[in-house]
Amino acid sequence: MGFSSIPDLLSEISIGKFHRVDSLKNTITASGNTWIDFSSATGNPPANTYPGTALTWQGCDEATGNGTTVFGLRHGGNVSPDTKHIVTIGANTNTTSFLSTQLMLVDLQGYWPGISTNTTAAQTLSGTPTLRYTNGVGVKAYLVQTAAGGLTAQNVTYTYTDDAGNTGNVAANTTMTSQAVAGQIAHSSASGTNFLPFNSGDIGIRNVASVTFSAANTGTVALCLARPLLTISFGSGAATIERDLLNQVFSMPRVVDGACLTWLVLYGSTAPITQVLNTYIEVAWG
Repeated sequence: MGFSSIPDLLSEISIGKFHRVDSLKNTITASGNTWIDFSSATGNPPANTYPGTALTWQGCDEATGNGTTVFGLRHGGNVSPDTKHIVTIGANTNTTSFLSTQLMLVDLQGYWPGISTNTTAAQTLSGTPTLRYTNGVGVKAYLVQTAAGGLTAQNVTYTYTDDAGNTGNVAANTTMTSQAVAGQIAHSSASGTNFLPFNSGDIGIRNVASVTFSAANTGTVALCLARPLLTISFGSGAATIERDLLNQVFSMPRVVDGACLTWLVLYGSTAPITQVLNTYIEVAWG
Protein backbone atom coordinates (compact mmCIF):
# COMPACT_ATOMS: atom_id res chain seq x y z
CA MET A 1 0.00 0.00 0.00
CA GLY A 2 1.02 3.66 0.15
CA PHE A 3 0.29 6.85 -1.76
CA SER A 4 0.44 6.90 -5.55
CA SER A 5 0.10 10.69 -5.84
CA ILE A 6 -0.71 13.84 -3.90
CA PRO A 7 -4.41 13.57 -4.90
CA ASP A 8 -4.37 10.02 -3.55
CA LEU A 9 -2.88 11.26 -0.27
CA LEU A 10 -5.55 13.95 0.00
CA SER A 11 -8.25 11.39 -0.76
CA GLU A 12 -7.04 9.12 2.05
CA ILE A 13 -6.88 12.04 4.49
CA SER A 14 -10.41 13.09 3.49
CA ILE A 15 -11.82 9.74 4.64
CA GLY A 16 -10.14 9.98 8.05
CA LYS A 17 -6.77 8.32 7.53
CA PHE A 18 -5.01 11.08 9.43
CA HIS A 19 -3.90 11.58 13.02
CA ARG A 20 -2.15 14.29 15.00
CA VAL A 21 -0.37 13.71 18.31
CA ASP A 22 0.94 16.47 20.59
CA SER A 23 3.32 16.27 23.50
CA LEU A 24 4.50 18.61 26.24
CA LYS A 25 7.66 17.78 28.16
CA ASN A 26 9.57 19.51 30.92
CA THR A 27 13.29 19.94 30.37
CA ILE A 28 15.89 17.83 32.14
CA THR A 29 18.64 19.93 33.70
CA ALA A 30 22.01 18.94 32.23
CA SER A 31 25.06 20.59 30.71
CA GLY A 32 25.01 22.17 27.26
CA ASN A 33 26.03 20.20 24.15
CA THR A 34 24.41 17.12 25.65
CA TRP A 35 21.93 14.61 24.24
CA ILE A 36 18.89 13.99 26.44
CA ASP A 37 16.40 11.13 26.30
CA PHE A 38 13.11 13.01 26.47
CA SER A 39 11.13 9.86 27.19
CA SER A 40 12.63 10.26 30.70
CA ALA A 41 11.21 13.78 31.08
CA THR A 42 8.00 14.46 32.98
CA GLY A 43 4.95 15.80 31.20
CA ASN A 44 2.61 14.35 28.60
CA PRO A 45 3.17 11.53 27.69
CA PRO A 46 4.36 10.49 31.17
CA ALA A 47 8.00 9.74 31.91
CA ASN A 48 9.65 6.44 31.03
CA THR A 49 11.48 5.27 34.18
CA TYR A 50 12.96 2.16 32.49
CA PRO A 51 11.34 -0.48 34.73
CA GLY A 52 12.00 -4.18 34.37
CA THR A 53 14.28 -6.96 35.52
CA ALA A 54 17.92 -5.86 35.56
CA LEU A 55 19.93 -6.94 32.49
CA THR A 56 16.80 -8.47 30.87
CA TRP A 57 15.33 -7.24 27.59
CA GLN A 58 12.14 -5.18 27.86
CA GLY A 59 10.37 -4.50 24.58
CA CYS A 60 8.46 -1.27 23.92
CA ASP A 61 5.51 -0.50 21.67
CA GLU A 62 2.83 2.13 21.11
CA ALA A 63 0.00 0.40 22.94
CA THR A 64 1.75 -0.86 26.10
CA GLY A 65 4.85 1.32 26.33
CA ASN A 66 7.32 -0.51 28.55
CA GLY A 67 4.63 -2.77 30.03
CA THR A 68 4.20 -0.41 32.98
CA THR A 69 3.84 3.07 31.49
CA VAL A 70 2.61 4.11 28.04
CA PHE A 71 5.25 6.78 27.44
CA GLY A 72 5.48 6.96 23.64
CA LEU A 73 3.62 9.24 21.25
CA ARG A 74 0.22 7.71 20.41
CA HIS A 75 0.27 7.87 16.62
CA GLY A 76 -3.06 6.27 15.81
CA GLY A 77 -2.59 2.52 16.13
CA ASN A 78 -1.81 -0.20 13.61
CA VAL A 79 -2.91 0.40 10.03
CA SER A 80 -1.68 -2.64 8.04
CA PRO A 81 -2.08 -3.38 5.16
CA ASP A 82 -1.92 0.41 4.75
CA THR A 83 1.38 2.18 5.44
CA LYS A 84 1.61 5.20 7.73
CA HIS A 85 3.88 8.19 7.08
CA ILE A 86 4.75 11.42 8.88
CA VAL A 87 3.58 14.37 6.79
CA THR A 88 4.13 17.32 9.14
CA ILE A 89 6.21 17.89 12.24
CA GLY A 90 6.76 20.83 14.57
CA ALA A 91 7.97 22.04 17.94
CA ASN A 92 7.82 25.17 20.03
CA THR A 93 9.15 26.29 23.39
CA ASN A 94 8.72 29.13 25.84
CA THR A 95 12.39 30.10 25.72
CA THR A 96 15.03 31.03 23.16
CA SER A 97 17.56 29.06 25.22
CA PHE A 98 16.65 26.15 22.95
CA LEU A 99 18.55 27.88 20.14
CA SER A 100 20.74 25.51 18.09
CA THR A 101 18.92 22.56 19.68
CA GLN A 102 18.29 19.40 17.61
CA LEU A 103 15.32 17.06 18.02
CA MET A 104 15.57 13.48 16.76
CA LEU A 105 12.47 11.29 16.58
CA VAL A 106 13.24 7.61 17.16
CA ASP A 107 11.30 4.35 17.33
CA LEU A 108 12.45 2.80 20.62
CA GLN A 109 12.46 -0.97 20.19
CA GLY A 110 13.23 -1.67 23.85
CA TYR A 111 16.03 -1.72 26.41
CA TRP A 112 18.01 -3.63 29.01
CA PRO A 113 17.52 -1.86 32.41
CA GLY A 114 19.54 -1.91 35.60
CA ILE A 115 23.06 -2.00 34.16
CA SER A 116 25.47 -0.98 36.92
CA THR A 117 28.32 1.39 36.08
CA ASN A 118 29.95 0.49 39.42
CA THR A 119 31.83 -2.58 38.16
CA THR A 120 34.48 -3.52 35.60
CA ALA A 121 33.13 -7.04 35.15
CA ALA A 122 31.34 -7.86 31.90
CA GLN A 123 27.58 -7.74 32.45
CA THR A 124 25.71 -10.37 30.42
CA LEU A 125 22.40 -9.26 28.95
CA SER A 126 19.53 -11.72 28.54
CA GLY A 127 16.49 -11.92 26.31
CA THR A 128 16.19 -11.75 22.53
CA PRO A 129 14.82 -8.50 21.09
CA THR A 130 11.83 -8.67 18.77
CA LEU A 131 12.58 -5.79 16.41
CA ARG A 132 10.23 -3.96 14.06
CA TYR A 133 12.95 -3.71 11.37
CA THR A 134 14.21 -6.74 9.45
CA ASN A 135 17.56 -7.94 10.82
CA GLY A 136 17.81 -4.76 12.88
CA VAL A 137 18.78 -2.68 9.85
CA GLY A 138 19.04 0.96 10.89
CA VAL A 139 18.72 0.11 14.59
CA LYS A 140 21.28 1.82 16.85
CA ALA A 141 22.27 1.58 20.52
CA TYR A 142 22.60 4.20 23.23
CA LEU A 143 22.90 4.30 27.03
CA VAL A 144 20.43 6.32 29.11
CA GLN A 145 21.50 7.28 32.63
CA THR A 146 18.79 6.03 35.00
CA ALA A 147 20.58 6.97 38.26
CA ALA A 148 23.12 9.78 38.24
CA GLY A 149 26.77 8.93 37.65
CA GLY A 150 29.78 9.89 39.72
CA LEU A 151 33.12 11.55 39.04
CA THR A 152 35.15 8.53 37.92
CA ALA A 153 36.26 8.54 34.27
CA GLN A 154 35.34 5.39 32.38
CA ASN A 155 34.85 3.96 28.90
CA VAL A 156 32.26 1.45 27.72
CA THR A 157 32.48 -1.39 25.22
CA TYR A 158 29.64 -3.65 24.14
CA THR A 159 29.40 -6.96 22.32
CA TYR A 160 26.61 -7.21 19.76
CA THR A 161 25.04 -9.16 16.90
CA ASP A 162 25.09 -7.18 13.66
CA ASP A 163 22.50 -6.93 10.88
CA ALA A 164 24.08 -9.89 9.04
CA GLY A 165 23.69 -12.12 12.10
CA ASN A 166 27.36 -12.15 13.04
CA THR A 167 27.79 -12.50 16.80
CA GLY A 168 30.67 -11.43 19.02
CA ASN A 169 31.25 -8.00 17.48
CA VAL A 170 33.04 -5.80 20.02
CA ALA A 171 32.63 -2.05 19.50
CA ALA A 172 35.49 0.32 20.27
CA ASN A 173 35.78 2.03 23.66
CA THR A 174 33.45 5.02 24.02
CA THR A 175 34.02 7.68 26.66
CA MET A 176 31.30 8.03 29.26
CA THR A 177 30.29 11.39 30.73
CA SER A 178 31.29 11.95 34.35
CA GLN A 179 28.39 12.98 36.58
CA ALA A 180 25.77 12.31 33.92
CA VAL A 181 22.29 13.08 35.26
CA ALA A 182 19.28 10.80 35.05
CA GLY A 183 17.78 11.12 31.57
CA GLN A 184 21.07 12.05 29.90
CA ILE A 185 22.51 9.87 27.17
CA ALA A 186 25.44 8.73 29.22
CA HIS A 187 28.17 9.03 26.59
CA SER A 188 26.93 12.09 24.70
CA SER A 189 28.74 15.13 26.07
CA ALA A 190 32.00 13.20 26.38
CA SER A 191 31.92 11.53 22.94
CA GLY A 192 29.77 14.08 21.09
CA THR A 193 27.34 11.48 19.77
CA ASN A 194 24.00 10.08 20.83
CA PHE A 195 24.66 6.55 19.52
CA LEU A 196 27.29 3.99 20.39
CA PRO A 197 29.55 3.12 17.44
CA PHE A 198 29.26 0.18 15.05
CA ASN A 199 32.17 -1.69 13.62
CA SER A 200 33.00 -0.84 10.02
CA GLY A 201 30.49 -2.23 7.52
CA ASP A 202 27.65 -2.80 9.99
CA ILE A 203 24.34 -1.04 9.37
CA GLY A 204 22.27 -2.25 12.30
CA ILE A 205 22.05 -4.24 15.53
CA ARG A 206 19.97 -7.35 16.20
CA ASN A 207 21.02 -8.03 19.78
CA VAL A 208 23.55 -7.11 22.48
CA ALA A 209 25.29 -9.80 24.53
CA SER A 210 27.24 -7.86 27.14
CA VAL A 211 28.42 -4.46 28.37
CA THR A 212 31.75 -3.70 30.06
CA PHE A 213 33.03 -0.54 31.76
CA SER A 214 36.73 0.26 32.05
CA ALA A 215 36.44 1.63 35.59
CA ALA A 216 33.89 1.53 38.38
CA ASN A 217 31.63 4.54 38.84
CA THR A 218 28.37 5.12 40.68
CA GLY A 219 25.07 5.06 38.85
CA THR A 220 22.99 2.83 36.58
CA VAL A 221 22.12 2.94 32.88
CA ALA A 222 19.70 1.32 30.44
CA LEU A 223 20.97 0.13 27.07
CA CYS A 224 18.42 1.09 24.40
CA LEU A 225 17.92 -0.06 20.82
CA ALA A 226 16.14 2.45 18.59
CA ARG A 227 15.76 3.39 14.95
CA PRO A 228 16.07 7.10 14.12
CA LEU A 229 13.33 8.44 11.81
CA LEU A 230 14.01 12.17 11.38
CA THR A 231 15.79 15.23 12.80
CA ILE A 232 14.72 18.87 13.03
CA SER A 233 16.53 21.84 14.58
CA PHE A 234 15.76 25.16 16.22
CA GLY A 235 17.65 27.95 14.47
CA SER A 236 19.51 30.67 16.28
CA GLY A 237 17.01 32.38 18.58
CA ALA A 238 14.05 30.46 17.17
CA ALA A 239 11.25 29.37 19.48
CA THR A 240 9.14 27.54 16.85
CA ILE A 241 10.01 25.12 14.06
CA GLU A 242 7.73 23.36 11.57
CA ARG A 243 8.45 21.12 8.60
CA ASP A 244 6.21 19.92 5.78
CA LEU A 245 7.73 16.52 4.92
CA LEU A 246 5.87 16.25 1.62
CA ASN A 247 6.55 19.55 -0.14
CA GLN A 248 9.16 21.36 1.93
CA VAL A 249 11.52 18.52 2.88
CA PHE A 250 10.37 15.47 0.95
CA SER A 251 10.94 12.40 3.12
CA MET A 252 7.67 11.26 4.76
CA PRO A 253 9.32 8.70 7.09
CA ARG A 254 7.30 5.57 7.61
CA VAL A 255 5.87 4.79 11.05
CA VAL A 256 5.56 1.02 11.30
CA ASP A 257 2.84 -0.76 13.26
CA GLY A 258 3.59 -0.71 16.98
CA ALA A 259 6.26 1.98 16.76
CA CYS A 260 7.15 3.49 20.15
CA LEU A 261 7.96 7.05 19.16
CA THR A 262 9.98 9.30 21.44
CA TRP A 263 12.39 12.23 21.20
CA LEU A 264 16.12 12.49 21.71
CA VAL A 265 17.11 16.13 22.16
CA LEU A 266 20.56 17.70 21.75
CA TYR A 267 20.83 20.81 23.86
CA GLY A 268 22.69 23.78 22.41
CA SER A 269 25.68 25.40 24.08
CA THR A 270 23.35 26.75 26.78
CA ALA A 271 21.12 24.12 28.31
CA PRO A 272 17.51 25.24 28.96
CA ILE A 273 16.48 25.10 32.61
CA THR A 274 12.92 24.52 33.92
CA GLN A 275 11.36 25.12 30.53
CA VAL A 276 8.86 23.18 28.43
CA LEU A 277 9.09 21.72 24.97
CA ASN A 278 5.92 21.22 22.92
CA THR A 279 6.02 18.96 19.86
CA TYR A 280 3.57 17.54 17.37
CA ILE A 281 3.57 15.09 14.52
CA GLU A 282 0.86 14.55 11.91
CA VAL A 283 0.59 11.21 10.16
CA ALA A 284 -1.47 9.89 7.26
CA TRP A 285 -1.89 6.39 5.90
CA GLY A 286 -3.14 4.67 2.82
